[in-house]
Amino acid sequence: MAGSSISVNYNIRPCKSIERKMMCEMISRLTVFDYIKNYRYIGMGAKYFVDFSLLHKEFGINNMYSMEINSAEKNKKRFEFNKPFNCIKMLFGNASDILNSSSIPWKQEKNIIWLDYDGGINSNQIQDVESCISKVESGSVVFVSFNSDLGDKFKKASPKEKLDMYCSRIDNEILVKLLSPKDMAREKIYQTTNKMFDMVVKNKILERNSTIRSEDEKLISQQLVYFKYNDSNATMLTLGWIVYKKGDIDKFTKCGFEDFGFYNSSNTPYDITVPNFTYKELAILNQNMPNVVYPIEGADFLEEEEVNAYRKIYKYYPPTFETSIAL
Repeated sequence: MAGSSISVNYNIRPCKSIERKMMCEMISRLTVFDYIKNYRYIGMGAKYFVDFSLLHKEFGINNMYSMEINSAEKNKKRFEFNKPFNCIKMLFGNASDILNSSSIPWKQEKNIIWLDYDGGINSNQIQDVESCISKVESGSVVFVSFNSDLGDKFKKASPKEKLDMYCSRIDNEILVKLLSPKDMAREKIYQTTNKMFDMVVKNKILERNSTIRSEDEKLISQQLVYFKYNDSNATMLTLGWIVYKKGDIDKFTKCGFEDFGFYNSSNTPYDITVPNFTYKELAILNQNMPNVVYPIEGADFLEEEEVNAYRKIYKYYPPTFETSIAL
């Protein structure tokens, strides 16, 4: 199902804002494959359309689709009313149905897709990622976000009970055979989740390649990001991949994704942490970036750990207007 339109307004959440800007910086490297304005964006705009506005203004993308589960007539009117640009086409219904319908002409453009869910991991999300990977052209990227919290019942359960609950959520016979109670340990659950999606993506690429004869036309997938952050007491995870042809490997290399400190091909998530600073503290911190020397003159009361955390994300830190509500 699509992300909820009545959930938290992520427009005013600093970690989500930082994540968007990091993803945009990574997307900017796709120019090696094509002008980014020629890409199609498929997302879940809800009633705020924050990512749509960012990608349209930043890259000039005019081909945009927003999937929305809330298809009651009253809700449709509200989404249409809140659309920031007329180049956004609303697609109402279950995301799984939309992604497998003729509503999106998959063969015509490269895609930037962000399946931005509110809820915890489930079989629909896995199937939707699988659907996207099965259809996108070389040079396309697919991101998926979801809540990592599996509920109080899961936290209190035994390892065996946790495994049963997790397997019930993902509802995939192939994937569940790879899991054991040890994979449900608190320190391993993020790696386990990554393993599930990694297997789905790689299996779908293998399936597509089985029907392709030319070696240059065969596809490769590469994980680009694995984010973890906490906004509004919800710990969110985001995974993202690029799909490209073997014949395009030079283009992929020229993208230079590894230049970014947040590039992450591992199964351990990159933590987006936003220290809680006042405006005056932010001002002096920015004056000392990027080559900050600790302790900071005039602000030696700031802890080195929080200063280093800010140094990792200061370029992507939300404007004062956004953070004034969130901090």
